[in-house]
This record gives sequence, structure tokens and C-alpha cells, in this order.
Amino acid sequence: MLLKTLLTAALFVIAAAPLDGQPIRQALFDLPEMDLHLHAGMEREVDLDSWLDLAVKDGRKVIVLLDHLELYRKSQRDYEAWRAQGKFQAFYPVGPAGHKALMDDFERAARRRDAVIFKGWEIYEGELDTGLEAAPMEMADLIGFHISPNHGRQAPDGRSLIRRARQAKEAQKRLPVPMVLFHPFPMRLENLQQTAKTQGRDPKTLTVADYRFFQPGEQQQLAELLRNSSIYLEISRATAGYFADPVCREALIADIKPLAEAGVQFVISTDNHGLKAAGMPFRPSLYCDPLGVTPLNTNAIVRELLALKAKRSLAR
Repeated sequence: MLLKTLLTAALFVIAAAPLDGQPIRQALFDLPEMDLHLHAGMEREVDLDSWLDLAVKDGRKVIVLLDHLELYRKSQRDYEAWRAQGKFQAFYPVGPAGHKALMDDFERAARRRDAVIFKGWEIYEGELDTGLEAAPMEMADLIGFHISPNHGRQAPDGRSLIRRARQAKEAQKRLPVPMVLFHPFPMRLENLQQTAKTQGRDPKTLTVADYRFFQPGEQQQLAELLRNSSIYLEISRATAGYFADPVCREALIADIKPLAEAGVQFVISTDNHGLKAAGMPFRPSLYCDPLGVTPLNTNAIVRELLALKAKRSLAR
């Protein structure tokens, strides 16, 4: 146990080498080696080991396993009907017993030698307004807030994301773990395209100005909030689908690249839920490179998670 702790601490020290000047390239995980948003709970279609085998075979070396926290608030009857309809292999109790069972499974998975594994929750952003459920959150290494497309309502934008970043910073005072704002940029595009269809408008008539996430000055505000913090922005694989559209691509680059240049840190993920998604190509460099998202500004969260794990090991 002591040897494992020392090795973990040593890994953190190496990975935490200063990233200005000449970083140690071997101490950085490449973009396709990281998936910090892999669903592995109630919606799992195969056993956990088989699910992880797929991810590792596809090149993943650092993984955050998580689930939607609100699923564990279903009644037992509703859960069983929902599980049968979805034909999910996984079975977890609802409520606190389910929280513990899931995290116990994730802890066992973390013993694998072929990947570095952490555990987390994805939580609906609205709970930052209504109140957070502290007990299950305290079991996690990472918390991600689900930024919703808000279909039928105002699409996510710079103003709303700045508000969520401030709320996450406040939540971190009570729960000092890395926090991520999940998929804000694709969710705006999804909302706008769906709204256009609902209104009988061809989404191809949407302009770069329509798609732009930020108003003047908002990128600077957000960067000042996030720079040198433990709050990260996710660049998920959903970005790839929108990047194929040159109008969306131009808007995404205009919104995200200045954040990267201002020192904001990011998270790379697949956001895979099931086997169909696991079979899709994961080539984050295709969209991350033009966005300014690189191993240099996506490894900070890995170093932080390793440090926290090492400190917890020492405490035991």
C-alpha cells in the first residue's frame, strides 16, 4: 500500500511539472487517451469490465466513470419499468444504497492496471439553483454539471455560463473537488437548430452571429473566473458533428479559441452512454486543434485528480 501511494505521488509530481517553457511531453496524456465523461451506471448495456475493455481497446488511458445523479431519485417501480424498457444490463438500487453500490463498483474498477480511473457524478445544472445533494457528491472525485440545451427556452449563452461558473466556484467551497461545466457549446447549437426546425426555418439559414455563444466582453469575464481555478470546460465528442458545418465551425472557433488563449483549462470526453456511441470514432484532434485545445490545457485536471487521490492515500 505504501509503495502504491509513493508511486501515485511520484506520478503526480512528474505530471505536475511546469507547463511554461519546455514541458515534459511524456508526462502529458494525448487527447484521445482521455475520457473524463464516460457513463457507466444505470444506463450501462454490458457489465462494467466489458464496458471499460471497449474504452481501453480504443485507446483510453484516463477515464472518469459517472452517472446521472437524478436517476437514483426514481421510485423503485419507475426504475424497474425504465430499466426494462431500456434493456439495460446494469442494476443498482435507487437512493443512497444505489449511490454506494455504484461508487463501490467504480472503486473496484479503479484497481485495473491498464487505465487510471476516477469516479464522478453528472448533475443537472438547475440543482445549482434549487440545492445540491451533498452526500452522494462527497463520494466522487469529480462533479460535472450538465448544461442543458433548454429546448423551448433560452439557449445557453455567455451570460448563463458565467452564472454557472460562479455558482460552481461557490459549491467548491463546500466540496473541494474538480468541477466541470459539461458540453455548453454543443447544447447551444442543438437548441438553436431545434428551435429553427420547430419554427419551420431551415437550420442552414442560421448565421455565425446566431450561433455565437458570447457577447462582447463575456469571454474575458469567464476567463477571469476560470483561469487558475479548478473549474473546467468540457469539449465533448458532440463537437465533431457540428464542426462539419462551416458556419458552426466558425462560431465555435470564435467562441472557444480566445478562452484557450486566455488560459482557460478544458476537459476531453466522449460522453458515451451505450454501445452504439462506443463504436463511433473518437478523434478529438480534428476539432480540438483549431479550437486551441491541446494536451497542455487539458491535462491540468488529471494532475489535480492524481494529487487528490495521492493525498487521500497518505491520510489513510
